[in-house]
Amino acid sequence: MVYVCRIELNEIDPKIWREFQFHPDVTFHQLHKIIQWVMGWENCHLYEFHVNGQVIRLPDPTFEYMENREALHARREAVKQHVQEENAVFRYVYDFGDDWQHTVRLIKIDSSVSDPTPYCLDGARSCPQEDVGGIWGHQHMMEVLLTPDHPERDHFIGWVREEYNPEHFSSEKVNQELQRQKDRLSPKSLVKRLEEKKPVKLTKSALNKHLKQLSPDQLIDLLKACYGASKDMEKFLAVRILGDEAVESLFQEYRKKVVQEFFPERGFGKLRLQEAKNAISEFERLTGNARYTLWLKLVYVEKGVDFTLSYGDIDERFYYSMASMYADIINQVNEDETAELFDEFEERLDAIISQTEDIGWGFHDNLAEAYAQIQWF
Repeated sequence: MVYVCRIELNEIDPKIWREFQFHPDVTFHQLHKIIQWVMGWENCHLYEFHVNGQVIRLPDPTFEYMENREALHARREAVKQHVQEENAVFRYVYDFGDDWQHTVRLIKIDSSVSDPTPYCLDGARSCPQEDVGGIWGHQHMMEVLLTPDHPERDHFIGWVREEYNPEHFSSEKVNQELQRQKDRLSPKSLVKRLEEKKPVKLTKSALNKHLKQLSPDQLIDLLKACYGASKDMEKFLAVRILGDEAVESLFQEYRKKVVQEFFPERGFGKLRLQEAKNAISEFERLTGNARYTLWLKLVYVEKGVDFTLSYGDIDERFYYSMASMYADIINQVNEDETAELFDEFEERLDAIISQTEDIGWGFHDNLAEAYAQIQWF
């Protein structure tokens, strides 16, 4: 079963409207999200529903002391608890500043549809700009855009969202997003049933069997599809096909990712250490190159030391992360049976010890203890 509804934005002519369907077990908060996608809003503001004389919204502690109306919790109220008959009408209000008022009508209860995924059936005209100033602001903007010599025209052209066309609406584009978000926009009870299904996993033996059955042309097509599937796959294939040249190029890219967490080109470093460590792990996974991976780890510790020398002591968490990475580097150096990694990076490893003598939190001592474990001295 699904509810088929028509929503109109009030006080705008010609009408901006949509017809869409959704499962009646969704909460009003889920319905809010569905409406945001269907209408084309950007979900930047508060909202509330007015249904049968009751207000349904999310509680907002910021304004709770100013609110004297009783309101039901939008995450806890299912739509079917309050809207049960065809032609029932309720109101949806979005952005209390611009005060966008919508009228929603349940035009049909369709028992023949079992798919709970929301779906946009039809609609007309594009949603107004966010923060345009409500009905009056939208009408003023449209007047300006339709007047070639209006003094404010250049300002509005530079402000409206890219490719904004007030007469355009694409239900296909909306439905692509609704499909992508279907688990979040469907009743939890139905999503749970899907989650309980045993996940399907492609094993190496199954992959090997399938590949052996493919013709050369089919293998080429599959490889091309893999190349276009994601940026990671593109990088992985570049390493496998182009070799050292691709590895060196990726190294520069990921080195920059690590450095910018400490010393970005603009402003101050955000010290998102996990982001930097994720970049190192991703590089290692894509290339499998031990030398350049160790180099990135050294960059991580070196920039951490440089940051402290530039701005002063940080905190225990920061220095624990640096010391842990340094110990990991030493382990990797010791595991290299050729001692080539030690020969290449010995001076940089030693420089880190020298530069940290005056840093607190026991940082220098922890590094020196790890440094003493090098077996190649």
